[in-house]
Amino acid sequence: MIIDKVIVNNFYCFLDENILEFSKGLNVISAVNSGGKSQLFNAFYWTFFDKIYADVDNNSTRKEWKDGSRQIVCPDLLKESSLENDKINCSVEIVLTNEFHLNDEPKNELIEYTFTKKVIYQKIANTLTIFSKPELVISYVKDGETEFIPQYNQSWFLEKIFPSSIRKFMWYQGETMDELYDFSKPSTLKNAINEISYFPIYDNMEKIVKASSVSIDKKVDKELGLQKKLTVTQQNLINDISYKTKNIEKKKESIIDIQNDIDKLQDDIAEEENKLKGYDKYRDIKVQLNALESELSLTKSRIDDLSTNNKESLINKWMLNGCESLINASDKNLNILSEEIKKFQNTTNPVPISLPGPEYVEKMINDKICYICERPVLDHTPEYEALVKRLNDFQDNSNHKVLQDNYTELNKSRRRLLSELPDIENDIKDKNKAINLLIKNRNRLVNRIASVYTDSGHDKEMDITVGATTASQILSKIQSLRLAKDRKSDSLRFIKSEISILEEGLKNDLIEKEKTMVSFDTNFPESIASDYIKMFLKSIGQLRSIALSNLINEIQSESNRLYSLYLGGNTQGEIEIDNGIRIIDIGTKNVLDNLNQGEVVAQKLAVANAFLSLSEKKMKKSYPIVADALSSDLDPFNTISLTINIGNSFEQMIIMSKDYSKLDSNERSKLIEDAKIVKYYEFKNRKIDENGVNSRTNKKTFITTIK
Repeated sequence: MIIDKVIVNNFYCFLDENILEFSKGLNVISAVNSGGKSQLFNAFYWTFFDKIYADVDNNSTRKEWKDGSRQIVCPDLLKESSLENDKINCSVEIVLTNEFHLNDEPKNELIEYTFTKKVIYQKIANTLTIFSKPELVISYVKDGETEFIPQYNQSWFLEKIFPSSIRKFMWYQGETMDELYDFSKPSTLKNAINEISYFPIYDNMEKIVKASSVSIDKKVDKELGLQKKLTVTQQNLINDISYKTKNIEKKKESIIDIQNDIDKLQDDIAEEENKLKGYDKYRDIKVQLNALESELSLTKSRIDDLSTNNKESLINKWMLNGCESLINASDKNLNILSEEIKKFQNTTNPVPISLPGPEYVEKMINDKICYICERPVLDHTPEYEALVKRLNDFQDNSNHKVLQDNYTELNKSRRRLLSELPDIENDIKDKNKAINLLIKNRNRLVNRIASVYTDSGHDKEMDITVGATTASQILSKIQSLRLAKDRKSDSLRFIKSEISILEEGLKNDLIEKEKTMVSFDTNFPESIASDYIKMFLKSIGQLRSIALSNLINEIQSESNRLYSLYLGGNTQGEIEIDNGIRIIDIGTKNVLDNLNQGEVVAQKLAVANAFLSLSEKKMKKSYPIVADALSSDLDPFNTISLTINIGNSFEQMIIMSKDYSKLDSNERSKLIEDAKIVKYYEFKNRKIDENGVNSRTNKKTFITTIK
């Protein structure tokens, strides 16, 4: 397959009509960042697969594949300059040459196919709306007649010419290099092998021969039954053999179904783990933010508590600060009170003041009788005056008691103030120092929280929260998938154990059958055919195993050839393909880790391109490689080495890179010659009006043809 031409009209940074022609061999597009490389890549993907690689949202630099029909591909200039109700046509046309799609086998019958995708926007209320939705038209000319691929058949056609199992090996960006292949998915290697080889024929042959074996065994048993020489024991033996054979086959079919389920679950787990790569950071960020915000809240609370405590405990002391002399002078007045209290306490009456109590004395005065000696008490008599005096003593005693209590309390307060006042200033300084330390910690936490948001590329808590929630949901789904996979694996082990028991029993039954059926006539066609079919079944199983081993070895050999080419022969080890893909030391065969990013990229490219290279050799199917930012992780030496050697690997490659823009004209000419570059374009995104504003509404990509 060869991409012949791409016509991009009003698509993102490509204003008006832009024509790019490509040929067999290596085609290069050189452009710095924002030059238009990625948008040309999007033009291919939008046309063929209705996908756009775009920012996740306006607040994120992370990108993902989005539904192309929902993206506005119109250039900014046309968005702004168009008038109300204006209609804007945006389109991409791709012309490629490929084997006629209805040929089951390559016949070198090459047809030129034209893929045209167009969308029409209309400006309404200062916003672009879709007037005519994006539609893909696929046409070709055969025998002088223009034919069209019906819309209902387009998905089938695209799958035929761009198989989804190896599609990502043909179209990839440097940003998605980690997703180039994932051999943690069991289906990746299996599906790729099915596309690049005739290996599936072995599976089909094995199924056919197995079915024939089961069928012929039934016929043999039926023929033996027709001889009417079987005893009950022999008939039961044949029935047991038939039952166990059917049961084994049924359980083996179950194993295939369960294994497919396990592979599907493993694929789903790998897919979710790949999704998690974009979201797991949010979970870590959220945990970090929660810890910082919790510490910040605690710090603020401690600041408030200390401030309140200062106000409550120090304000009264602070008002008395400097009053030590006045408080000391109060000692004279307190001494006067002390003397007065002492005088009152020097009484000559031996009877306690509490006997009798004031209520009894008052009652005796009112009743005019002394209840102690039971004699009358008349007004204005000495007895009466004695009772009145006693009543007054009670009042005086109460007053002196209050005075004594006040004196005691005042004396305590005086001593306490005299002990505390000298330390008031130090207390305030210490508590203010503690508050200042907490304020510094608060400011540090605020800065750390702001730094977390800055480092994450988000300024909204909601973005982090949504990302963390998504990560938790993905983790929960991964856990559920793993539990489901474990349950399937347990079922698989159980069924295999049952098959093992049945096979052992069947083996014994077949031995017994050979002994008991020796006298029977087995010289009939079905019995003879059964022996040959069993031989075929065993042979096909061995051939399948050998073919798979040889194919893996070929993929590994081709991967290492390309790996060495891409790194200019300067490799640390070699690629090994087994249950996974790894780089091993050539001598020790130990797995090498801590590879630099350039070596990792070269390894991924080598394996991916090995599939396509073998497809061309084995299936006579060639695919163009369209790569954006292919060499972004390589150093300058390896970039040049990769460019010189990669063009020799495939019938056609279209490489878009910023690295070539660093070359001067002489270096560029040498690269074109050494790498045998057939087409070389330079993209530059610059102002349309040199005197205008530096805005995307005043910019477009200009294309210069170097070769």
